[in-house]
Amino acid sequence: MIVGVAVKKGDVIICLPKPNRHHDCIKYGAKVLGLSTPIGAGAGNQGFYDTKGTFFNREEAFEIAKENNQLLNHNVSKVLYSEDLW
Repeated sequence: MIVGVAVKKGDVIICLPKPNRHHDCIKYGAKVLGLSTPIGAGAGNQGFYDTKGTFFNREEAFEIAKENNQLLNHNVSKVLYSEDLW
């Protein structure tokens, strides 16, 4: 089950619980952790995490959310957005 949003910057993964959005992770990384921008840039560096804390990119997370009946919207792109969940 997907429980929050996540972004990557190198080896660092910033995870925040719902109802946060990806921009909240980016702000946290810059302001609190002092990471240089861009944060979460590039394919595969934005995604979600599950109850075990595992990072999944948007495509992988879509499948997990679909399997767990978490999707609020009919998303035909098969790429998960936080708006699809909360």
